[in-house]
Amino acid sequence: MAIARWISSWLLAVAIFATAPVYGGIADFSEWSQIKDPAATNFFGSVDSASQITLSATGGSVPHAADIGYKSVSGTTAADSTSGYAFDPSADFSIAVDFSLSVSGVGGLGVGFGIGEDQDGANSVGVAMLTANGIPLLSFFGAARIGDVDQTPQAILTAQKDGRLIVTYTAATGDVELGVSTDGDDTSEGTAIFGGIQNNWNDEPLMPSFFLRSDDSAGLAWTSGTADAVFSDFHVIDGTPVVVPEPSTALLATLAILALCFGAIRNRK
Repeated sequence: MAIARWISSWLLAVAIFATAPVYGGIADFSEWSQIKDPAATNFFGSVDSASQITLSATGGSVPHAADIGYKSVSGTTAADSTSGYAFDPSADFSIAVDFSLSVSGVGGLGVGFGIGEDQDGANSVGVAMLTANGIPLLSFFGAARIGDVDQTPQAILTAQKDGRLIVTYTAATGDVELGVSTDGDDTSEGTAIFGGIQNNWNDEPLMPSFFLRSDDSAGLAWTSGTADAVFSDFHVIDGTPVVVPEPSTALLATLAILALCFGAIRNRK
């Protein structure tokens, strides 16, 4: 009977813990996962602290369209992930991250931040900025894909090598607003809106990610030198991230295991 009472109390504690809302965990970069698409020898990523990650290009050339970045889930999608955090598409949310890019080298690089249903970006939207030999090109811009098809990009405001990138999602309409703050607050000085874009996706959980990209839009992909893109202070402005896998799934698995253990204990009596 003592064992039974202990198990009952423990199950209650697990249930309370597993069903409690998760707010701050997504902001811990040590729980994010690196991705290279495709793998590029001279791209590197390091988790400097729980609130800062540095993406670097050094040691030689990187092919056009190669990316290195970090995503908030462990798998290719939230559904096939064993850890991480994502956002339920049925609820509004707004997120932001700071970036600072320093470049001493030759070639084109881009940085970006956005949300999507999969790590390949087949259904995704985000804000990005391109450079050539370390000089920002024209403007920050919004980019999006539906079923791996590029949508028409939208200019946001004059580009610079640092700032705060902001993504705001509205569940009722499927709109995603992309913004840039140049003064370090959560109010954008310029925005672009992709109206109803999520309505054309698969209604899957949305995962944030950010990246450094070799890009030959200016006529030359990254060739040589050193570049560091520092991303920091990711935070949720509004909304609630969901732990992956969802607590209900983890709880059911725990209950099943404990039920088997309890059955074995009773059978030994």
